[in-house]
Amino acid sequence: MRQLFIALIRPHLEFANVAWSPRYQKDKDLIEGVLRRATKMVPGLANSTCEERLARMKIPSMQYRRGRGDMIEVYKFTHGLYEVESPLVLGNSNRPTRGHNLRLKKRPCNGQMRQHYFSFRVVNPWNTLPDSVVSAPSLNTFKARLDNHWAERMYK
Repeated sequence: MRQLFIALIRPHLEFANVAWSPRYQKDKDLIEGVLRRATKMVPGLANSTCEERLARMKIPSMQYRRGRGDMIEVYKFTHGLYEVESPLVLGNSNRPTRGHNLRLKKRPCNGQMRQHYFSFRVVNPWNTLPDSVVSAPSLNTFKARLDNHWAERMYK
């Protein structure tokens, strides 16, 4: 069931996560509901809590996957892996800052709607990452370090 979910269902749930990330809790609950129903179909796990089922099957929650996908895209923009202009603005590197030297600057916005755009919703999570994660030499190393750093929220 794990392989079926990962191969057939999860790609549909994750399609265009970076461009469209659910804003409302009801939309997030609908997406998580698909994962909950799929894990309940596994024999012997139906009476366990959702977190226990996810941990035993080693399937991260969809909320975790959305956040991870956002951080991967930020890594690609900040390390020049894309050949397009970045929608993200790096902070002033002349001033010493706490944390890492790739901190993002949060631009002002007037409306509620714009606060959920990619370039706004990723600033705080990215800026709170430690330097050892942000300064990873490759994308795969970044993913592994991010997973280790966020291990406690993987199945929630």
